[in-house]
Amino acid sequence: MGELVTLNLNEFRKVKQFYCGNPMRWIGWSVATAVALMAQPLDLKTALQLAKQRHPLLQNARYIVPLARADSLSASVFPNPTVEMQYIQNPAQLGTPGGFGASNGQWQLGVVQTVDVAGQRRSRIEYSTRALAAAAESYQSFLQQVLVETALRWIDVWSAERNLAIAHHALLSADSLVAVNRVRLRSQAIVAADVWRAEILSSQYHIQYLQLEQQLRTARRWLQYALATQDSLWVGPSELGLPVEELPLSEWIERAYVRRAEYRLAEAVVSAAEANVSVQDALAISNPDIGVAAMQQVGVPFIGITVGWALPLLNRNQGERQKARVAVEQAWADRDRLRNQIATEVTVAYETYLTARQALDQARTVLAKASDVLQTVQMAYLKGATPIVDLLEAQRSWYETQRSYYDALADYWRSAVALLAASGQLSHIVEE
Repeated sequence: MGELVTLNLNEFRKVKQFYCGNPMRWIGWSVATAVALMAQPLDLKTALQLAKQRHPLLQNARYIVPLARADSLSASVFPNPTVEMQYIQNPAQLGTPGGFGASNGQWQLGVVQTVDVAGQRRSRIEYSTRALAAAAESYQSFLQQVLVETALRWIDVWSAERNLAIAHHALLSADSLVAVNRVRLRSQAIVAADVWRAEILSSQYHIQYLQLEQQLRTARRWLQYALATQDSLWVGPSELGLPVEELPLSEWIERAYVRRAEYRLAEAVVSAAEANVSVQDALAISNPDIGVAAMQQVGVPFIGITVGWALPLLNRNQGERQKARVAVEQAWADRDRLRNQIATEVTVAYETYLTARQALDQARTVLAKASDVLQTVQMAYLKGATPIVDLLEAQRSWYETQRSYYDALADYWRSAVALLAASGQLSHIVEE
């Protein structure tokens, strides 16, 4: 994968000399170096595990399953019985002796219970069970989205750190060239234009270095958000650490149908919609209220039963029943659409992965050539065998080649994450 840019002792001295010219620059570099030395590199798998525990989106999504479980509990309860009490008195007898009592009034007591003859409770329990399964798949879908986002954030930080290190190395080389050319100008070995060209190149690297510093800060802040931490994050020379199997495209697609939580959620929604049809059909039949009643009228006791039943003549829940069946058709259509979408996503991710791997192989070859060319031109320039234009062009080519290589490596890693995510395997790798 190419040789990572590191600082040896001589380069460290150059860095110190460069920053000592500006006290604030030296303080900033010292603090950044201390933080980098104290912080432990954050590998991708650890970042994904932390995101699984801390990501703000998952903190909110964790309520999905408990809410669905509460709905399931509500669906299983029985209706409460109803107690009715009534006393009727002849008002003309209230003023007479013994006017208030059982001989001159009517007492009535009844207990009524709704009886589920249409299977509404059973249908509600079945629907809530399937809705609970859909809620669980919904959480897993959120989890897979979070893992993909975190993995891409981690790669962004890794890429920003590599680019900043390359720019720093190029900046040191350009500043060293400026210092050397100033010495050679005093000895009249070169003309002033050669110094100006080196200073222009150094200024360009300074600007790029400032921009890359901001890119790194931005990438780290987004990764801090994904991990719900304010700690300083440093990826370092870490590898991706996610295995990508050599499989045919058809196998990747079949795995996606099994492991993509989004697809399993669509199937669970279909199942819940079908269960809701049974619920609405059961609601078309009203449940009777059956109970017992005791009554005493002018001193004579009575006992009997009461039955109340709403006749389903006008309202048979027609609208909700029709809507439930339309919802089933909609759920199936959404499931079929998602199936085609997943096949397309996996195909695109697979092709992108193969292309990124080929590009990385070519970038690795060019990287070695650019380093050899730069060393050769540097030696030739110091001996006076080549003009400064060739040296500046070689340095610029080396810098662009380094950037292209690490950009190609980052794109390769992103394509690997996209393929694992499209096939639903990213969350399984984290759990291993």
